Amino acid sequence: MSNLKKIENVKSCVCRNLRMTTRITTQYFDQIFQTVGIPAAQFSLLSDIASRENVTITELAEILLMDQTTVTRNIEILRKKGYVLVRTDDNDSRRKCISISDSGLQKLNEAMPKWNEVQTLIEQEIGTEKLEEFLKTLAQIQKFINKVSTP
Repeated sequence: MSNLKKIENVKSCVCRNLRMTTRITTQYFDQIFQTVGIPAAQFSLLSDIASRENVTITELAEILLMDQTTVTRNIEILRKKGYVLVRTDDNDSRRKCISISDSGLQKLNEAMPKWNEVQTLIEQEIGTEKLEEFLKTLAQIQKFINKVSTP
């Protein structure tokens, strides 16, 4: 196989295509969320926190498939903006519990119509069935990679 043919095969690389799609999608959501003053990554994290009561950083990291340091750094940004509350766990002083503040809930409620607008446009473009299948495929890839990368 020639070097050119090998390079062309990279165009079908799962990682490359996911990264390209993620970049352009995140840029679009960031643009849409500008009017509410919250980037897409903060919106996602805030919505994950809002859907759980007093979640720990470790739990969030596991749920979001992120390392704890990254989650901690992003939680600190949200805390400084007043969107989340960070407190020590009553049963274990080493654990930090995160919950959404009233201000964070207000920001999330402000951003939800924007998120819904984009989500609906994407669903209309590719169809409900394809979107559901796409989300299942992403979950399957996550599960597979997690299985093969865990010692």
